[in-house]
Amino acid sequence: MDELLNGKSIKADFEAQVTAALMIQSNALIPLKLAARLCGIPKHEILRRIDCGTFPKPRTLSSTGKRIREAFYLKDLHEWIKCPHLYHQRGLHE
Repeated sequence: MDELLNGKSIKADFEAQVTAALMIQSNALIPLKLAARLCGIPKHEILRRIDCGTFPKPRTLSSTGKRIREAFYLKDLHEWIKCPHLYHQRGLHE
């Protein structure tokens, strides 16, 4: 009841939880901006770590001219979040 009085909707919380569960289950693709928020590091740091092989590589979604749309698989980000200091891209440092 307090949540309703504070302007928060139980329905909105439930919908957010369902959405998150579906994204995890389906291994959703996450854009760089959201990946930075989920991982707690800035975008430029993610890009630096990708180059070093210490962050998952994004997947190319499309390419038009100079613009390339990329996104990260949620499961790849989850692997990094579990142990960021030990993460290495497969095939890069093996």
